[in-house]
Amino acid sequence: MKDTAKSNIKYVITLAGIILMVFLSFQVWYGYETEYKITFIERVESPDGRTAVIFQMRGEPMGIFSGMMDPSNRTKGKVIVERDGEKIKTQDFTVDNRGEALCRENWEVWFYPAGAEIALYDLSLHDVLPEEADGTAAENDGAGMAQKEQNEKILPQNGADNKVHSARERGETIFVYYEESGFAGYSEEEIISGITARYDGQVSFLREENGRYYFQADGFEFSVEDDLYMTDDYEEAYFGYLARGFSYNHNRSMEFEKNVDENGKVFYIPVVGYYGRGAGMSESFSNACSDLVEQLQKTVGFDRIGYFEGEERRYFDLIPYLDNYNRTELYNALYLAIERDSLEIWQSVEGGTGAMGTEEEMLETYKNYDTACFYRKKDGTELRMVSVDRAAGSSYYVLLEEKNGALISVVNRNPHLGSGGEAMWIDFLEDEQTGFSCLSYNGGSLGSLYRTWDGGRTFEEITWPSGNKELPDGTLYNPFVMPYKVWEEDGKLKMLISQGPEGDYYEDGVWVYGLYESEDMGKNWTYAGVTQGEDTRE
Repeated sequence: MKDTAKSNIKYVITLAGIILMVFLSFQVWYGYETEYKITFIERVESPDGRTAVIFQMRGEPMGIFSGMMDPSNRTKGKVIVERDGEKIKTQDFTVDNRGEALCRENWEVWFYPAGAEIALYDLSLHDVLPEEADGTAAENDGAGMAQKEQNEKILPQNGADNKVHSARERGETIFVYYEESGFAGYSEEEIISGITARYDGQVSFLREENGRYYFQADGFEFSVEDDLYMTDDYEEAYFGYLARGFSYNHNRSMEFEKNVDENGKVFYIPVVGYYGRGAGMSESFSNACSDLVEQLQKTVGFDRIGYFEGEERRYFDLIPYLDNYNRTELYNALYLAIERDSLEIWQSVEGGTGAMGTEEEMLETYKNYDTACFYRKKDGTELRMVSVDRAAGSSYYVLLEEKNGALISVVNRNPHLGSGGEAMWIDFLEDEQTGFSCLSYNGGSLGSLYRTWDGGRTFEEITWPSGNKELPDGTLYNPFVMPYKVWEEDGKLKMLISQGPEGDYYEDGVWVYGLYESEDMGKNWTYAGVTQGEDTRE
């Protein structure tokens, strides 16, 4: 029995020893695999070959078990920077790869004359895709600055296989300066050399002013900062140059709006000025946008056009019209879009009283001024549009009240909201509170409509939709450009819009008016067809 007991004890001790040795061996193995094993991942060299950035993985991530053994579940790495064969920096780092091994999607490297920049990225998904399905490298759309994309023209980073994962998030950034003193600025020669190389010799140095360096490109000037990146505004200056040229040639404002997509890539969208819903504005806007596509789209690669300002900004998608380009098709689509959007959001601007002196002073000053048109109220009082100023062939009006041949009050000091032209008529509905005034402009060929709801004390500009008629080439236009009269009929308002003195649109051989209807007392109008009317052309 004693021998059996001793044998059992010996067996237990031996087994325990074996288990302990296995456990210790596992600990050693696990410690080595997860903490000390060094795996080479990638070496990135500068174009001149003087600088190399080496990425190593420290330890081997254990996949789904990593989170069990290491709650942080981060993959460990080491970056080594060599300059002219000598090690100048070594730094450990960690990234969140969900327990997966390091890959080149975990970093980007930029080389500069004075140093290098290393950006580290966490990958949020397991399905890291180093290549697209067709085997081609993914486009570098990383989260870096646009300036870095420009710097690639001189100093490409990450070698020929630079790829970026779409689901990564930028973490730590490591800066390495080649000189121990850090970055102290570049010499003028270094900046000239770097920028000239960046733009393939297509620029020339102009001058240095207050620490900034100025270069001449083809038709425009841009500046360069004396920082690590040699940050320049070439891109902004280039797009500004294109915008100015287009604006000048089309007598219409245009700018390029700078945007950044979800991946950090900078892109520009042209924004074309829209000058209000005056007659012919939709046509001129659509023509300008069509010219823009034909002249600049292939050069700068935009896929939409913006219009309107501030919170009202709208965009027109060009993609459906580019592959099989047809100017008439694009023009008509733009025309309908601007008609729809402008009618939807155009905000009326109310006329104010302004600061033009006291009422008594104004009445005394304007008593002998000419009246352009008037409305006689039921009580015999007259509301008179009186021309009080004239500039560049246009008149500017005030609305005065006259009774028994004497001016008695100033009703509105700015009924046409600052616009000049020729007041054609003013008329009111039966309530004598809701009224309309027509102001012609552009030599009398076009007209604007103004509405009041309080007897003339306040006005707003009113717009109307296009009749959408076709020219011989198929492009849409609106021939109805001159408000003619407004009246009430069957519980709604109706309005005739004339073609003006230059109109030449006929239906069934008859020169026609546009007929419009409103169900909200003239604030909004719908097109109701055409009707024959008096030919007002001279």
